[in-house]
Amino acid sequence: MRVLRALFIALFTAFVGCLLAFFVGDYLSRLGHMSNMEGGRGMFVVFVCAPLGILVGLVIGIVSSIWVRRQGPAGFFVAQGWSLLIVCGFAGLLAGVPYLLSDKPPTIDGKRLELQFELRAPATFKIPDQPDGYSIRVSLYADNRQDQYAFIDWNGITKDPEHATIPGHVPLLTHSKTRSVLASIGNEPVASQFIELRIPPAPRKADEAWSDWIFATQRADLSPVSEPDRMALRYRVHSVND
Repeated sequence: MRVLRALFIALFTAFVGCLLAFFVGDYLSRLGHMSNMEGGRGMFVVFVCAPLGILVGLVIGIVSSIWVRRQGPAGFFVAQGWSLLIVCGFAGLLAGVPYLLSDKPPTIDGKRLELQFELRAPATFKIPDQPDGYSIRVSLYADNRQDQYAFIDWNGITKDPEHATIPGHVPLLTHSKTRSVLASIGNEPVASQFIELRIPPAPRKADEAWSDWIFATQRADLSPVSEPDRMALRYRVHSVND
């Protein structure tokens, strides 16, 4: 009977651990700004966090069942209760400690912020008429590390004989000392250009005004950008409601 009790407690605790691992893994991957490009964050939760939750639940369930020597239904419920309490407490620590130590998103008047921008590209860059996720890509870099992909407002794109202006926005999630964007138009990686932003770690009300146009200084391979091919960008910080 003790073997059956240990097996049931271990399996049920593993099931609970798996469920908690989904929530904790999803939360921690969001907190760490893990990219979800091609489902990367989802695969991390399913194929890394969930198996770890099952393994931890099994171990806690077995140890709890052995540790509680009380027999009968009372012993079963005590052992099961301890195992669930421990696995829930462990999940709480995994989620709570990183939250307390993490860099919280900057705010203005208690509201989270996003970076609104207009990217201006020379007419030599071909902008497709139909939106897709590959022709135009803008990434926000924080402290020289890719942070977020920006949303491109395809309906707001305007063109004139000399330029195409591409609006978009991206959330600000950290108090980064340096920020830049990597803008790509077309499928050639060498065509990507870096544009340095002048945003303080904690944006202020004054940063809600549109900036001057800032020109790209180098390509993704760190080579200089010739003047006829340079993209330009202007931006502002905007408060958003949660």
